[in-house]
Amino acid sequence: MSKCCCCLSLRTGSLIIGYVSVVMASCFIAIVSWSLQKVVTFVNSKDSNINQEHTSEEMAQVALGVYISHAYFLVVLLYYLVISVLLLVGVHMNKTKYMRYYFMAGLFLLALALALVVVTTIFFGLLATIPLLKWSVILFYCLIIVRSTYLEIEEQNKPRVYEMQLL
Repeated sequence: MSKCCCCLSLRTGSLIIGYVSVVMASCFIAIVSWSLQKVVTFVNSKDSNINQEHTSEEMAQVALGVYISHAYFLVVLLYYLVISVLLLVGVHMNKTKYMRYYFMAGLFLLALALALVVVTTIFFGLLATIPLLKWSVILFYCLIIVRSTYLEIEEQNKPRVYEMQLL
């Protein structure tokens, strides 16, 4: 690709991707942590009407699934936050090594995101996976932009090779 979103340079697009990723990962970490705290509070409440309608084994089984999915989601988001910071450092300092690490880590993150789609489908249903599928597609596009930026910066840093012309 030669442009990000058809109008921005690749470097600017990569910087925007990095900053938006850091902000979004931080916000989602806070939201998932808050949600997990609410689930723990609900499960531990003894005087709830819903708790009296279900056996403690049913509550424990459902709570375990929710805990596992929340914990997995937090791990994926923390990983995403770390590699987003790595991207920002790489783009600001024109370090292609960091951008290459981001790309490889981003491919792994894409695999984690697709596994998260499966886990979410199992524990929460199909409708809960739609935002995660959108995130996976956006992440794939961002990886293409960062890879193009990496190749462009690497091409600019390559020493010039002069060809001898036949006389």
